[in-house]
Amino acid sequence: MKNAAVFLDPLACECLHWNGGAPSILDAGATCIKELSAFEAVPKNVKKGVFISSTAWHGTNYKILETLIRNSNLEYCVIITSAHLSVHHLFLWGSREGNESEVLQKIEEDVLEWMGNLNYTVEVFSYPLSTLHPTRETILIPSARLTEPLLTSDLGYLNEQLLLFSKQVDAPTVRSINELTYANLPLESQVQVRQLVNNLNQLIQHINGKDDIFTVGPFSRILGTELDALTAAKTRRKTATNKVSVILVDRLLDLASATESSSDNLYDRLLHTLGRLHEYSNDVEINMTTEPQGDLTTAPGCLAPQMDWNEGLEMMDHLFHDSQEQAMEWFTTMLKDSLGDTNDLDKLGDLISHCNKNWDYIERFTHLYQIGYALWRTQENHKATRMNVLEGIRKSLIEAFDGESPSPLIQVLQLLKTRKDSNLSLDDILVLLVHIYSLAGEKREILFPLDLEDRLKSIIAEIFVNECDSLSNTLQDFVGVPVDEVRAHRAAQKIVEQLHCISGYRSHMKRYKNLYQRKNSAMPVECTSFLQQLVEDLFDPSLGDNPDLEHKSGGLKDLLKTGFSLFVNVRKPKPVDNPIVILYVCGGIRPDEVKLIRDLFRQKSPSHKVLIASSHFISAHDAIHHILKKTVSN
Repeated sequence: MKNAAVFLDPLACECLHWNGGAPSILDAGATCIKELSAFEAVPKNVKKGVFISSTAWHGTNYKILETLIRNSNLEYCVIITSAHLSVHHLFLWGSREGNESEVLQKIEEDVLEWMGNLNYTVEVFSYPLSTLHPTRETILIPSARLTEPLLTSDLGYLNEQLLLFSKQVDAPTVRSINELTYANLPLESQVQVRQLVNNLNQLIQHINGKDDIFTVGPFSRILGTELDALTAAKTRRKTATNKVSVILVDRLLDLASATESSSDNLYDRLLHTLGRLHEYSNDVEINMTTEPQGDLTTAPGCLAPQMDWNEGLEMMDHLFHDSQEQAMEWFTTMLKDSLGDTNDLDKLGDLISHCNKNWDYIERFTHLYQIGYALWRTQENHKATRMNVLEGIRKSLIEAFDGESPSPLIQVLQLLKTRKDSNLSLDDILVLLVHIYSLAGEKREILFPLDLEDRLKSIIAEIFVNECDSLSNTLQDFVGVPVDEVRAHRAAQKIVEQLHCISGYRSHMKRYKNLYQRKNSAMPVECTSFLQQLVEDLFDPSLGDNPDLEHKSGGLKDLLKTGFSLFVNVRKPKPVDNPIVILYVCGGIRPDEVKLIRDLFRQKSPSHKVLIASSHFISAHDAIHHILKKTVSN
């Protein structure tokens, strides 16, 4: 980094944000840090450039790299990718494995050509700069953000691609999402799967793990199969000493839990009430300004630890694992103790006001000050009030799942007409629809009659037409412009079709078809999240083989065991046979689910160590992208 202009793409910036931040690069001697963007430029007086991409150097980001280098006076370039070189091979030559030096050589030759002098210096590296760790038990892989399960509605596009690729009219097509294999995926999805599999392998390698792989869901089955067959993973297993169970789970199995509007988890609450630090962020943006600053610009605060990681992770543990009341009390006490002379101050707002403009204090207790400020901001946040309203409506809708009440859609139709009275947006109603459709599962047709769904489509289309100027950017992009009745009805029809796909995602499940139950007529409907059911089943000694938890057998030894088990009663491996469990949720995870999983493991078996992994943290409103995406291609 010394004397270099450093360029990073947004996902690489996200990893940097949680791993030392910009100071770590500036302290290493960098002259400036910029986004890897065609709108940026290398300063003319800089002779060295470092370019970091979280994905393969291919397509758009490779063109951006070319533009930046051609328009510069660089004589020394360091090119870094977090993508495994086999991913580049897949893009360049369509093969999974290959000679890594070929990839490095091609990039080096291209960069030298762009620099305009073959005597200049180029270094190309593949480093696994792909993870961040918000808590001691949590691992996020931001580059896997787009690697998520597919819906039945994606099959049309996939089959079109298969026919184009095979160039045969009668080529075999995929009839069910459960039939999907890696070979059926389009190139872009194959690349995403390949990159995630390599990231997971690097993670397991870091703990010297010898893994048993378990999957739940059709997309996780693809990931598990590829991880099991990965050449680097096979090599690792020969010498690894720590036995690890890797459980891969599809997010789409339970979007009901993902769309709840209440949480006793303080980090989850902050994620819902404060804006994201940037589009790809797992952190929040804290407005640190209490009054006009004149010509001064105040940078937003955030929750990620800055310097002391042990102290920072302790604070993050309180945000994630304490109840809101406990966490608020702990942080208020910490602020009071850090100030020293505030025995007469007990309220959080008074403590924050006392800290403001005390620059020596802010510099010394930066992380604590920002978290305290964030908690104070949420106390007077209008979004918090709206989330409480949504949670009340959600609970009311669930009560109608008792089999005796009218369809929950009747309430939704009324909400669509009166939503402005409750200060709710169409996006809010769509979140509620995702919630109840995911919860309904195979009972969708009973709970949501066709006549009510027709009325739902008509009202949504009417809102698209009459309120086109006030729709969110997400909805405007989905409907298209200009908005007319044809586009509006087509978009409304698409939303309901996607909701059907979400309801049907657990149709192949044998044990986990239902996320709710009513024990008797005197009891209310109770919801139990998929992840809670799964983790509780892991430690249930009375449960035999879980039919929905597939074990990936690799190698001749396992094949012989499988064949032998046909004749002799051989117990299949279980995830809790190993002392370490990595549970990866493909498609994002809620912070309160992190707390749920950790607490269940500590309660059921304190001796087990669990690492909870995903691509990113999600909020309730993030789930509506599943009904607003057009095809797997975008």
